[in-house]
Amino acid sequence: MWISLALLVPALTAALIPLAGLAPRPMQGRIRRAVSVAAPIATLPAVAMTLWGSGSQVTLDWVLTGVTLAVDDVARSLVLIGALLYGAALMAVSWRKIRDSESVSGALTAFLLASYIGNIGVYLAADSVSFYLFFAIMSFSAAGLVVHYRTGAAYRATRIYLVMTVISETALLAGLIFTVQAGGKLLTDAPDAVLDSPRTGLILTLLLIGFGIKAGTVPLHVWLPLAHPAAPPAASAVLSGAMVKAGMVGFLRFFPLQEAGAELDPTIELFGTVLMVLSLLGAFAVVAIGVLQRDAKTILAYSTISQMGFIGALIAAGLLDGDLAQDTIVAAVLYAVHHGLAKGALFLGVPVIKHYGRGAAGVVVTIGMVGAGLAVAGAPITSGGIGKYVSKEAVEGLTLAGVDLYYLLPFVATGSTLLLLRFLWVVLGDEREQHSRIDGELLAWLVVCLTGIVVPWLIAAFWSPLHLPEWTDLTTVWDSTWPILLGLVVGAGCWLAYRAGWIPASTRQYPLIPAGDLVVVEEVAVRRIASDGGHALDRIHHGTTRFGQGTARAGTVLAERLRNGTDRVETSQRPWPRFGTVAVVVLTVVVVVSLMVAGGTR
Repeated sequence: MWISLALLVPALTAALIPLAGLAPRPMQGRIRRAVSVAAPIATLPAVAMTLWGSGSQVTLDWVLTGVTLAVDDVARSLVLIGALLYGAALMAVSWRKIRDSESVSGALTAFLLASYIGNIGVYLAADSVSFYLFFAIMSFSAAGLVVHYRTGAAYRATRIYLVMTVISETALLAGLIFTVQAGGKLLTDAPDAVLDSPRTGLILTLLLIGFGIKAGTVPLHVWLPLAHPAAPPAASAVLSGAMVKAGMVGFLRFFPLQEAGAELDPTIELFGTVLMVLSLLGAFAVVAIGVLQRDAKTILAYSTISQMGFIGALIAAGLLDGDLAQDTIVAAVLYAVHHGLAKGALFLGVPVIKHYGRGAAGVVVTIGMVGAGLAVAGAPITSGGIGKYVSKEAVEGLTLAGVDLYYLLPFVATGSTLLLLRFLWVVLGDEREQHSRIDGELLAWLVVCLTGIVVPWLIAAFWSPLHLPEWTDLTTVWDSTWPILLGLVVGAGCWLAYRAGWIPASTRQYPLIPAGDLVVVEEVAVRRIASDGGHALDRIHHGTTRFGQGTARAGTVLAERLRNGTDRVETSQRPWPRFGTVAVVVLTVVVVVSLMVAGGTR
């Protein structure tokens, strides 16, 4: 029952917004406004499902080829976080004073609800068909979130997002077709089906592309730094906090993570190494690009790429070492829980700082944003401290190029600290418009901040089998502290270099590397190909036209000579009555070919 309600209630709520167009015109705006205000309630059945519906399953044989949805350990935690984030996002966009006509239309609310259905559907899907269906719903509905403001930046970000989404969906569909063909219709059978398939390498490549785009895996991450600043803050919160986790879930559901004691398959070892390298590249390299950005949400987008790289490294560790697989799965989910709420609080906090960053409210806002930032960095006692601790413990003993991941992963916190310092610098320097009344923006942000403090701790304590850190142990505290201190030292050095004039002041307005990084190079290449390629195509067309005309003339001459020759042969070969018929057929073929070539040149 809970699974059905978790999907049906938001679906019916979303449907009411366009159906309001059937009402008399004076009533349409009021109906949509009322539905939008009530929309956050549509996420409550999913919250109830995670609390009281654990282990439940629904099978609908009459839908498509059969649909199965289940609340397992992975889905339970992620659905709860998704429901909290989407509920807060819906509050932020609807529980506020109407400032423009778009607020009345309910379009943003409808797209949020559609994305929410697809998002939690991906978590709940227990078969390949429903997984792909919900993944597609989520992905294409999110385009409405990115394009919402209808600015030039929003249209550009949406075009790039849709291109990457189509690539993702195409690769994913092909990979899932092969998976199902190999016997992996149910997700419980999918990893073994991928491993036993004669096309294991091809399937893993397709799935890596399909899920890697959604998860922001380098170099498939280019849509993220463009979509986040273009979208409303509430939409950015769910894009970064919940939607990118769908890519992580895809890796967990379909990649053949090794069983304890199993012999490592060479293909799996190769793809585990590839995923590990790409994930660590994303975790560290994008920090240098992110700290050069000027927009606060762009900086947070690069932080998300870095954090997803951290999670990708955990999944890769499970591919490379079966003894670590179960712990890395739990650690990845727990880290995703922490990151979803902490990053959601930061994105929702961007307009909150602008509107409530002064006076008594400013003190509360500052404390909340600093707390969320410390959580993302992994400070002791915070949810991030728990996530990073269990993650390090889960990968201990696995080496890459002779370096134990246990000692390498803490430096991700150093990069996070640098990005958050840059984020603070930019946010504090922006202009502010003080609001006197409390509205949905502030309430939604407070909800996410409070749940970000409490919920990850409760999930870690009651739903996770991993050993939690003992913060009374000074060694544990120091292990979580030194990477942040290192980031503060490096950040202070950068600030002193800026003050000394070693870093050009122009970088505050014009970043050395624009948002989207690789996509900018790709756009230049496409434009150059389009320009140079147009001239080349003209030359090719001119050449093929001349060739076609010459071929047509040669064919005509050849046909005439063949006709004259066959006349003479038939005259001299009267005893062969069928020869003329054969010759006519040959001649007809030649003439038809000649006409086709000649017609193509007109």
